[in-house]
Amino acid sequence: MNAEPYSPAMARPRRIMVLGLAALTTGFAAVEMHRLLSARGTTVPEVLVLALFSLCFAWIALSFWGGVAGFVQLVSNRRVPGLRWPTEAEAAGPLTRRTAVVMPIHNEDPASVFAHVQATYESVAATGHLESFDFYVLSDSTRAEAWVAEELAWSELCRRVNGQGRIFYRRRSDNTGKKAGNLADFCERWGRRYDFLLVLDADSLMAGDSVVKMARLMELNPGAGILQVPPQNVGRSTLFARLQQFAGRMYGPIVAAGAAAWQLGDSNYWGHNAILRMAPFIEHCGLPVLPGQQPFGGHILSHDFVEAALMRRAGFTVWLVPELGGSYEQPPPDLLAYAQRDRRWCQGNLQHLGLVMAGGLHPMSRAHFLMGVMSYVASPLWLIFLVAGLFAALHEWFFSPATLVDFQSTLPGGDAFDTVGALRLMAASLAMLWIPRLLGLGLVLADRAEAARMGGRFKLVLSVALEGVVSTLMAPVMMLFQSHFVFGTLLGYRVTWSSQQREDTDLPWSEAFRRHKWHMAVGVVLAALTVAVAPGMLAWLSPVILGLWLAPAISVFTARASLGLWAQRQGLFLIPEEVAPPTVLVRAQELAEEGLEPVDDALDHVLTDPRAHALHLALLEAHPTAGVPGALASARRKLLAGAVEPLSAQEKSAVLLDARTLSELRGRRLGVRA
Repeated sequence: MNAEPYSPAMARPRRIMVLGLAALTTGFAAVEMHRLLSARGTTVPEVLVLALFSLCFAWIALSFWGGVAGFVQLVSNRRVPGLRWPTEAEAAGPLTRRTAVVMPIHNEDPASVFAHVQATYESVAATGHLESFDFYVLSDSTRAEAWVAEELAWSELCRRVNGQGRIFYRRRSDNTGKKAGNLADFCERWGRRYDFLLVLDADSLMAGDSVVKMARLMELNPGAGILQVPPQNVGRSTLFARLQQFAGRMYGPIVAAGAAAWQLGDSNYWGHNAILRMAPFIEHCGLPVLPGQQPFGGHILSHDFVEAALMRRAGFTVWLVPELGGSYEQPPPDLLAYAQRDRRWCQGNLQHLGLVMAGGLHPMSRAHFLMGVMSYVASPLWLIFLVAGLFAALHEWFFSPATLVDFQSTLPGGDAFDTVGALRLMAASLAMLWIPRLLGLGLVLADRAEAARMGGRFKLVLSVALEGVVSTLMAPVMMLFQSHFVFGTLLGYRVTWSSQQREDTDLPWSEAFRRHKWHMAVGVVLAALTVAVAPGMLAWLSPVILGLWLAPAISVFTARASLGLWAQRQGLFLIPEEVAPPTVLVRAQELAEEGLEPVDDALDHVLTDPRAHALHLALLEAHPTAGVPGALASARRKLLAGAVEPLSAQEKSAVLLDARTLSELRGRRLGVRA
């Protein structure tokens, strides 16, 4: 147990070490790059290349030293200072505060959502502390079929677990503010009843003992505002998803431990699988509406970073607590779904640029904003770096008095070019990318039981090598995707924040070629320019060129569940949660496979099924909402006049929001049957 309260002095030496080593490493690399570029003098394009290289290398260096810090933290097997952990007697005692467990959803699969809610609920109940928790499903669903199916699923869940009065369902018809607005509405209505707020995502799943430990830590640490438990990717079968699950399980612990080790009580919040202190969250974390139009103005999209910054500004600490475990989510099933999610996150993170200099923020909160921006801006910076390098070569070709032969000698492979120095710098860059991976591999290999649960040591090493090859080929594709997202946001393009794709479905070749045609074209142009201008650089750029050329094939094959399941049978990309799955995962899978009663037509279902009709009207009375008058009038004319013209989605929703119209229609149907 560490009872020493958190103070900034605890973090100072850790941050000096990590940030100082990152700066020092970047300085050495920049000096070496300058030496390579200035062999025959330095041109303006080469200065740009040097600046871009230094910025991009700094990002790699920070990630590297953060990973090293994580490795040291895990090897030391000690908790970070600043949090008070319970004694054995405290851990065995009852919880004294109440927690609301909330899951905001938007047009999700109700069977999966309520399976996760039930599995988490039952897992909490098994700890003996259920009386301290209430569960809320907060729906922003706009599809009528999803809405009615959610109501039926909630009713069935309450019946199964006897959860009346402890599991609640509420649907908003006004989706202002998206997920952040959904949570704000909950806090305004019911937040004061609770001490803590545990936020889940639509695909979140948490073990009951972890939920209880999170609540207990909040009780014992009154200065803690947010405790974030990193979620582990689980539950998908496509090859792409399995690669994500494996990488997260292999390298994620080092990344999370490193961030926790040097950020301490000034960590960040990722929006779900975290517990928040309700009173300061309500009082200090209300989100402003930014001036101007989207994409930079309007409602804040990536609310989590901002809420963490506001919580820290209010004097409460924010902690990343990876040692708790028992926190799960599902990865996107394929590369295109992953990119679609990244597009939303990119716009949300770039929006934070306008908040970096907001008054009163902690320096680490500003750093989190900048790191979030850099996680996407790094891609266009690398792209500009490559283009600037080729442009520098063209500039030397056209404007240097040297002959073409002299020019070729200054390129990689030429007599005047320091090929050994260039390879040394390239090797250092690759090493800084790979060493954290190898450290993660080393930790697992050192644990015989853990290695066995991941396929055995030989299969584990093979899996790491194969994952590294595939991720290297995917990297240039994601670089272009993210560059497109960044430039599109800067040019004013707005993204639609819709529900994520979560199902395992094969990707058609036609869709892959449509989405990747420009990536392939860039690969062809890059290869042609390299051969024409700097053939010695072809070997350097071959992973980039191959990745772009093979983009459609990579997307298609990694999207296949059949290949993912084949790899699983071969013992590749295994994670312990598959070999020895926790009870909560097994239960969630069982419940999801049971499925729910399908709702093909929401209005017809409500009118023909007595149970659905009574439940729907009861929920309308409990949470009255206003429909769209024009849409309701139009729908009534069609329905009550016996018109054959189908209802629009808006008209159907308007009818489902109006108890009088539903009762009239239900009465007519019963009258006809009678």
